Amino acid sequence: MTKLASFSLASLVLFVAAVIASGQTTLLNIPTADTLQRGSWGLEGDLIVKPVPYRDGGYQTYGYRVAYGVTNRTEIGSNFYYTYDGDKATAQAEFSLKQNVYSNERLGVSVSGGAIAFVPLRAHNGDRTAVMVYGVGSKTVRSLNGMTLTGGAYHIFGGGDDFGDKTGAIVGLNQPIADRVSFVADWFSGKNRIGYASAGFNFAVTKRQYLTTGYSFGNSGRGNNSLAAYYGITF
Repeated sequence: MTKLASFSLASLVLFVAAVIASGQTTLLNIPTADTLQRGSWGLEGDLIVKPVPYRDGGYQTYGYRVAYGVTNRTEIGSNFYYTYDGDKATAQAEFSLKQNVYSNERLGVSVSGGAIAFVPLRAHNGDRTAVMVYGVGSKTVRSLNGMTLTGGAYHIFGGGDDFGDKTGAIVGLNQPIADRVSFVADWFSGKNRIGYASAGFNFAVTKRQYLTTGYSFGNSGRGNNSLAAYYGITF
């Protein structure tokens, strides 16, 4: 069994047996300032595609996100992604920790910090392990139908000299527009592999299921643009 297959099997075991997991608290790409409640979990399947022929740079990425509320303020997570571009395949694992340091429901304010490790498992372009540390804060404006604004900053450690910009801004918006529909948008600044501006919609299919669809625009050019769909169940 290859190392990739072994890791994929181990990840699947974590996915199924850890029922200690949840769809990581994000908008489209950025982390939010919220954390899962203690013992809560969920599962999310992700599909990201560049809908053009392979010869023009098309690709598909398949993955999942899992996370777990260790306490009401502490969240851990593990994600896995597999990408195929018609010629070569890459795979990446992600491991995350988020800590809420302040939360005031009356004021609609929350502040969190965290770290995410990006570990390439099968890279053909020289990717190296990188760790992102970040801090984000959010403010919910009830008078604007519960609109939530998120802002913060990040810094990357590792990743190699060709990673690109290693410090940048984090910006996000969640605007409810109907009972079960919200407009969501977020942005990682910087010309690097996480540098995207994204926008889309979140649909609350049921109280425990959601579908998020959106389009991401690469900060470094149209070649990085992609269409994404995320489907999750929370428990």
